[in-house]
Amino acid sequence: MLHLILSFLPFKYVGQTSVLSRRWSHVWSSYPIFDFYEIFTGIEAEHHQTRASIINTVLARDRHNENYNMMYPCQKIPLPSGRLGQFRIVGENPNNSCLARVEELVLDISLSSANTSNLPRCQLKCHSLTSSSCGSSKAWLGFSSTYVVWSFLLSLQDLSLAHVDFSDSALGVDLFSGSSFPFLKKLNIERCRGMTALKICCPNLKVVYVFRMDLYSMDISGMRLEKLSCVENCIDGWVNIFSPNLQYLYWGNAITEKCSIQSFPKPKRSSLSYSFRLGITTTKIFHKSVINLLCHSSQAEILGIFDDYLEILSDIYTEFGGVPFSFFKLETLRIGSTMKQRYIPGIACLLKSSPLLNTLYFEFYYFEENGKWNNIMLDNGNCTQEQYWETQAQHLLPFLSHLKVVDIGLGNMISESAITFAKFLLKYGRGLRKMTLSFWRSGSSLSPNSLNDTIDLLKGFPRASADVEFSRFCY
Repeated sequence: MLHLILSFLPFKYVGQTSVLSRRWSHVWSSYPIFDFYEIFTGIEAEHHQTRASIINTVLARDRHNENYNMMYPCQKIPLPSGRLGQFRIVGENPNNSCLARVEELVLDISLSSANTSNLPRCQLKCHSLTSSSCGSSKAWLGFSSTYVVWSFLLSLQDLSLAHVDFSDSALGVDLFSGSSFPFLKKLNIERCRGMTALKICCPNLKVVYVFRMDLYSMDISGMRLEKLSCVENCIDGWVNIFSPNLQYLYWGNAITEKCSIQSFPKPKRSSLSYSFRLGITTTKIFHKSVINLLCHSSQAEILGIFDDYLEILSDIYTEFGGVPFSFFKLETLRIGSTMKQRYIPGIACLLKSSPLLNTLYFEFYYFEENGKWNNIMLDNGNCTQEQYWETQAQHLLPFLSHLKVVDIGLGNMISESAITFAKFLLKYGRGLRKMTLSFWRSGSSLSPNSLNDTIDLLKGFPRASADVEFSRFCY
């Protein structure tokens, strides 16, 4: 109850409650979250020695009280920007570090990349530390990768690095390896520099996030890795991912012409987007990369396809008639992006390759109504979308026979393309049981009854299944 009362106070006033009464004299020292950002707001913030003295005094509180140590472990300590050498090691023994009971450590460091010579090479050890993050919102942190290894602790289980400049990555130090982080379970790397060859092979990793990195190569391996999210990275060289027990993959990276995929996992759930860097035309090299990525996702039970993959699949479908594999285990498919007419053959290609699909989510957030097919025969013949879907009916018979649930996201407008696709599914979907229209009401100029009118329109179309249930959802 006392901790609940303290939670409503700024941390700089928590310690002042010790003067209230004898009962309150030590309550502040058992508070599980120490936020030093709120303390260093005056003149003392300008003096490193004063700051270090305050931090060490607070963190070393009741160090010799064993009962206190067991009952009140410190859960989280956010530290302000400044020198990392503020942590005093008691008796020259790393086990007696002032951080011995810390479970989560948050560092906000603002240092120039040119000022790295005076950084301390401290070695701290903490048996209870489970989470740590290091980042800077003001400047790139220029320190060596060996410093990161020795500064963060061997027992670490959760590590987040953002806006870090690894100035000596070329030295060949295996930063994210079993020898550096043997117990690490979760790793987040975001917008870091100086690390063009990313290698991650910590034996106990379960979750990995890699965000907005410029890399030449990516090498990730882990027998226990369950979730991998790589988003908005640019990879110029090669990719090697070995994780036989991966359950979820979110792959949203810019793949250049030079990128080659040497190995890739086969997760149960996969989401693919941003297949190539903007401004580069789709070539056969890109086609090969996309086919490889999709092939490795062919065992997925849940699959999401977005953005440029659809355009490349359209080229593949037009030239080769489809991909050289099928998604026989696929039960749920999600398609969505800024939709364009030239994406439609790619969508047909996916549906043709998913003969046992049960549920389809199709997000029509925007559609280019009068766009081009990027196909000479279709453009010269003035082929409409309804005519094109009719030509695909025989090719999609297995899909149309097994599809039971379809959810069409209309965005904030009711597109004629969405109505045409829904009409096609109703006409040939013999196994269809439920059709839902999802509508984004915010920013729409349509009347509230527009969705009801659209559903009434769909009910009037010919249906292969008499058991279709219509529903709507507004958000």
